[in-house]
Amino acid sequence: MSPEKKLRGYTDGEYKKWDGNKWVTDDSAKYQVQISHANSKKNELLKHASGEIAVLQDAVDLGIATDDEMILLNEWRKYRVFVNDII
Repeated sequence: MSPEKKLRGYTDGEYKKWDGNKWVTDDSAKYQVQISHANSKKNELLKHASGEIAVLQDAVDLGIATDDEMILLNEWRKYRVFVNDII
């Protein structure tokens, strides 16, 4: 079995691939994992913002929102838009 088939992806804290002569860092694999982690964090932030917005919007819909809650609602909505714009 070739070294390439014995080791793919993540090993000992570094992404490695066999270039035909030696093990080298697989920058593409490392980049893809970083993108995946960033997307997970983005989704986590969007979910949190949506939860905050939902509660504040309930107060608005029920006609019981304070001025501070109205301001917070708008700030959370802006935040959610800005986070969503992150590529």
